[in-house]
Amino acid sequence: MKKGWQIFIVVAAIGTGVFLSQRPWQVYKEQQNKADGIVSEMQEAERERERLMKEKTKAMSPLGREERIRGKNWTRPGEVVLDEN
Repeated sequence: MKKGWQIFIVVAAIGTGVFLSQRPWQVYKEQQNKADGIVSEMQEAERERERLMKEKTKAMSPLGREERIRGKNWTRPGEVVLDEN
């Protein structure tokens, strides 16, 4: 009889522990999902920053400035424009 009570108490304790640990695990999973989302947003922002830095570097280079100016139909003095038609 004594052994039956011990088994009952152990099973009840395990059941109580499992029941009480459900909420912390749920909170952990929610926080982990939020953290994963934030990490993804941060990585996307970093990729965008790198793209913009490369674009800025190109735009500030002599070749990039010339491309912008020539895009506005600028030619050097004495330069002949060839018709692409």
